[in-house]
Amino acid sequence: MVGVSTNHLRRRTEPWQSCLDALWRLALCASLLAGVTASAAEPAPTRQQDRINVERRNNVLELSWSDTEERLQGSILPDTPREGVPVQVTLHVGSFDGEAFDGPVTLTLREAGAPHGQTVTVKREKGAVNWRAEFTPQTTGLYQLDVGFRTTHHKSLHADFEVTSPPVPRFFLWAIVGLAATAAVGFGIRSIVRKDLSNEPHPILAELAAQPPAPPAPTAEGSSPASATAEAAPAADPEKPSTL
Repeated sequence: MVGVSTNHLRRRTEPWQSCLDALWRLALCASLLAGVTASAAEPAPTRQQDRINVERRNNVLELSWSDTEERLQGSILPDTPREGVPVQVTLHVGSFDGEAFDGPVTLTLREAGAPHGQTVTVKREKGAVNWRAEFTPQTTGLYQLDVGFRTTHHKSLHADFEVTSPPVPRFFLWAIVGLAATAAVGFGIRSIVRKDLSNEPHPILAELAAQPPAPPAPTAEGSSPASATAEAAPAADPEKPSTL
């Protein structure tokens, strides 16, 4: 019996179909690469959601913050907080939707990194728009103001600012200027009214002039007054030239 062999012919792929498959794979790889590159190049958030923006404006430190539910606005006065000088904090919290926020608001002023600080819970006064509080920083350095309130859930926000040393009091400066002016006027008056001592004799010369004159030297015996006068005459005029 003669065997019969059957050859199964494979279906051959057309060349144009191979090109389409290669282009499809290439397009898919390119789209995936573009997506990965775009996600890697996407910038990270520049500000945390719980940080209050602090900006010096109109002689105050202006505070601003917002999310999808509420908005906070406020200020810190003065715009340059000083050690030992009270600072005034004014805040307003408003809701975008729903009922208006009535408080209360809890405020804490503490040094950066410190676990505790000055804490006060304030209620909005009747008819007022803002919540107000006062703090006195005791040292210089970086401080943090914590603001806590509850709307749909509890929210805790933070604002950073710096406390500097107090300047030299003005009355000290005016006192120094006054002392310098008084000293200048005093020296000027003294130079005008003091006596001119340039014509006064030296104390040693004055003392010598006050001494009594020395007695005349005794004359030798046998000498006549005329000879004594003749001997003394040349000594009376030492500048006269000799006639010899």
